[in-house]
Amino acid sequence: MTSLISSLVDFAQNLALAGGYVGVLAVAFLENFFPPLPSELIFPFVGFVAGRGELSLAGVILAGTFGALLGAWFWYGIGWYLGRVNLEKFLQKFGRVMRIHFSDVEKAEAWFLRFKTPVIFFGRLVPLVRTLISIPAGFGRVSAWQFSILSFAGSLLWISFLAGAGFLLGENWVGIVPWVQNYELALEVVMVAAVLVFGFWLYRHRHR
Repeated sequence: MTSLISSLVDFAQNLALAGGYVGVLAVAFLENFFPPLPSELIFPFVGFVAGRGELSLAGVILAGTFGALLGAWFWYGIGWYLGRVNLEKFLQKFGRVMRIHFSDVEKAEAWFLRFKTPVIFFGRLVPLVRTLISIPAGFGRVSAWQFSILSFAGSLLWISFLAGAGFLLGENWVGIVPWVQNYELALEVVMVAAVLVFGFWLYRHRHR
């Protein structure tokens, strides 16, 4: 972990401790605003704090989910209003400062083109993609309501898993980190299978 990311993680953890539920909401927004900030180093810790009785597990999950949704709306709006060409120009100038490259956006866009709208939900479970998937959704003018519901549901599942793991593991919460960092490939396989099953179900439903 770079010194910058390490400092940001320390800041985020301290913000969650000092600010309570508002701090957790702010941390979740920042994690979505600045994709290199790893949620797997934040929400298990927040769950651990909840396990000590300082916050409720349900409270931190809801606060984190709403904060993540605010961050998703930010990038969705960027994609909607700037469009692909203007965003590429913007990131060529400022992407290095934000630690975001247009190639990262293209990766998320490839996921979106491959899996269509369901990836807004499933993409919330994939590091980096969970933030940047909001941008091609904005490019594609996905309905704001549909985007919000799918983003909220995916964020709720992801944050519940991480915070719940921290709650259960207690002082050993950091043990979840290596597992989370190495599961992306397996999840992509699951996503492909889920989309195929959903497509088959939809086809059968429409042709009855």
